Amino acid sequence: MIGKMVLQYRILEEIGRGSMGIVFKAEDTATNRLVALKIIAEKLARDPHMLRRFEREGAAASALRHPNICTVYECGEWLGRPYLSMELLSGHTLDHHLAAGPLSAATLLEIAIGVTKALEATHAIGVIHRDIKPANLFLTSSGQVKVLDFGLAKIHLPLNAIGPDSPTVAMFTTSRGLMIGTLPYMSIEQVRGEPLDGRADIYSLGVVLYELATGELPLHGGTQLPLPAGMGPIVAKMIAVEAGMRYQTAREAREAFQLCATGRAAFERRAL
Repeated sequence: MIGKMVLQYRILEEIGRGSMGIVFKAEDTATNRLVALKIIAEKLARDPHMLRRFEREGAAASALRHPNICTVYECGEWLGRPYLSMELLSGHTLDHHLAAGPLSAATLLEIAIGVTKALEATHAIGVIHRDIKPANLFLTSSGQVKVLDFGLAKIHLPLNAIGPDSPTVAMFTTSRGLMIGTLPYMSIEQVRGEPLDGRADIYSLGVVLYELATGELPLHGGTQLPLPAGMGPIVAKMIAVEAGMRYQTAREAREAFQLCATGRAAFERRAL
């Protein structure tokens, strides 16, 4: 594929390969812009489930323009295979950072604030991500976090505008609905296949933050989690088993983390 043209996109190199397809670095010759071009695998082009997931990712993400969400420029089809033209990012997904050990308190707070801002924007237009996990969060080389992969997103309201993947769970569990997501990061209502709202994403982010801080998945039952910078009680509330005990909106969680960040900055100024 290297050097070939996919419509107006000149393929420069392969930068990722996952369960749904291949991601290439490409030049958009119409705009002279470098992009990430995600093309569904040829063998999946006739798989209705994968096609719906790919289309859902394009529909949800292209409706969003937010600094903490990877921008989708265009959705289309080439030789019967759907593709997405996306913002080309420099850096690594957070599962890559996990392998290097726990992240600093300052980085954790930046990630927490950035992702909660992104979730505020998605929930405001009726989109629930449903698959917040380290592999779907990207930390750029400039330190900005970006939410990736809306392939499992649930769209509750009509939209005005229409990384590497890791295996996810998609199976019928009860007559109430479909369980879909990645098990270690799923809330109890998501595991049960019950109707979801934004609190499911808040739960998933809490699990991710705990894992990034400690290198382990959380054990439930405690309110004093061993997290830095006063983040423990916030994350404990995010991962409460009952949705009614969590922050009810991403904005509430974001404001709590911003207070943490302000307190940490004030403490560091006093220490100088």
